[in-house]
Amino acid sequence: MAFTGLRSVVLCLGLLALPALAADRSTASYLPAAAKKPTLLQILAAAAKPKPAHIAIAPVRKHRVRHASVAARKRKALHAAMARKPKPMQSEPMPSKTAQPTTVPVTPVAAENPLAPPTTVGAAVTPPAQLSEAELAAKGLELFNDASLSGGNKASCATCHFSTGHTNNKTYVGLDVVADGDPNGRNTPTLWGVGERAVFGWAGQAATLEDSIRGIIVNRMKGAEPSKESLAALVAYVRTLNYPKNWQVKDDGTPSADASAAVKRGYDLYVGDGGCGTCHQLPSFDKKSKDDIGTGGKFKVPTLHAAASTAPYFHDGRTASLRDAVKLMWEFYAKKMESRLPTEAELDDLTAYVGAL
Repeated sequence: MAFTGLRSVVLCLGLLALPALAADRSTASYLPAAAKKPTLLQILAAAAKPKPAHIAIAPVRKHRVRHASVAARKRKALHAAMARKPKPMQSEPMPSKTAQPTTVPVTPVAAENPLAPPTTVGAAVTPPAQLSEAELAAKGLELFNDASLSGGNKASCATCHFSTGHTNNKTYVGLDVVADGDPNGRNTPTLWGVGERAVFGWAGQAATLEDSIRGIIVNRMKGAEPSKESLAALVAYVRTLNYPKNWQVKDDGTPSADASAAVKRGYDLYVGDGGCGTCHQLPSFDKKSKDDIGTGGKFKVPTLHAAASTAPYFHDGRTASLRDAVKLMWEFYAKKMESRLPTEAELDDLTAYVGAL
């Protein structure tokens, strides 16, 4: 009924607007197409035309969809927050099965930053303090005198080398003392200056001090396998054992300015006709390689430092005096090189020089 009345009103207004409509048509040909404006009748007709139902409800439907997606995201965030909520401690009362769920504020939780699980830190272990070189050497001196390193507590390193590391001037087969010159015997060398040597043992079988000391403990002393710590301490100690100085010879092995005439002449023979410097090379006065000098096989060339106090000589202790050792070596060299033999005076001079090393 209301719609019919509205149509009557529009019809009346349309009749009243006919003169104006006629005037508009009379001027329409002078206006450009882009400048044309809707007429009053067109405006009234558009206002009276009913709108489709879907246009009116489209914004509402769109608004509901937006609210539904927001609600879904909130529910998802709520579930994530509940999953990350820490479990109650055992001392706290557990909620009853019939209790209503607690309302949790809807706060978005960043899924990429989960809470780190609690960790239990164990008791800190303080590592043992590292020994200084002096402390390690002091421990090595104790072990050097410790007979428990050998089988049956029969001997210590100091049994053959004293506590000073020098030789006790005896020849051994294992731990048994034998006569000097025994073909199976091994003369005890000095440990002075052992840190300067290249290879170790009469057979030159040990490439390092650690290998040499271990071999003596296990093979000769019949002891248990030493620990790495014990070997390190023993090595630190024997490296402190240096040669005593002699005022007649400089560190490079040459005679000092104040050396005796015999020592100076002996040096000339040592590097000259005597041929000693071929094997006992300066300044260490030994050599890495093994040589056969007609004493029963190839043996390590020993150092001549402190030779005056290391009798007997050679691997089996066959020579009692240093002069006899010097004579034997010169004669061997002369035969090998087809050179001359020494005089008695030359042997005295060469012995004086070697004895001053």
